[in-house]
Amino acid sequence: MESVIGQVNQVIKTTLGPEWDLSLLISKALGYGIIAGSLLLKVPQILKVASNKSAESLSASSIAMENIGFTISLLAGYKLLNPFSTYGESAFILVQNFFLLVLVLKYTQKLNAVFFTGLALYAGAVFAALNYVDNDGFNLLLKLNIPLFIISKFPQIITIIKNKSVGQLSFITCFLNLAGSLARVFTTIKEVNNPVILLSYGIGSFLNSIILILFFVYGTKKVPARKQVGTKKTN
Repeated sequence: MESVIGQVNQVIKTTLGPEWDLSLLISKALGYGIIAGSLLLKVPQILKVASNKSAESLSASSIAMENIGFTISLLAGYKLLNPFSTYGESAFILVQNFFLLVLVLKYTQKLNAVFFTGLALYAGAVFAALNYVDNDGFNLLLKLNIPLFIISKFPQIITIIKNKSVGQLSFITCFLNLAGSLARVFTTIKEVNNPVILLSYGIGSFLNSIILILFFVYGTKKVPARKQVGTKKTN
């Protein structure tokens, strides 16, 4: 088996260059596969919320904190000159997450001045980060991203447990979230070698797995009207 892998590596090095090998080729394929998948990652969730006109069991605070985390990942990857294949999905998920956040706020009747004020502050922070934060600053932001991603999952997990239902949460989106974060563990080890980013994806994989497990715990149970947490269905 080792001889076969050695021959494959030799072919790859001859074709693509001396720095390439089978594991790097797999990492690149996974990376761009994740980016391709991210183009539609949140679409099932967006369509489910929009078609049912309900954000039942979805946490707006979780989505908002995710947006901050993906923004940090995107800006840090760009400014630190990491390979696009190791962070590119952040851009596409971020755009979809904003659409999802607007829908959730709309159906929970919370799309108000607070949201638009926060959006303006967010835009200002992005501008400041791009123009005034150096590489050390982005490395610090990546460290802050770890507790941020952890905290961002808890409101969603707590909402599901309190409602005893996954509500309008999309199984497909949650499954793809877990698959993508697990794949990112491999691509980070191979291409970035940054323990902070690796830890972030590792913890993300664990928390995404908890959310997926809750689908099997609560199945297709509906949320009793008196138990709904942070959601309100409108006609």
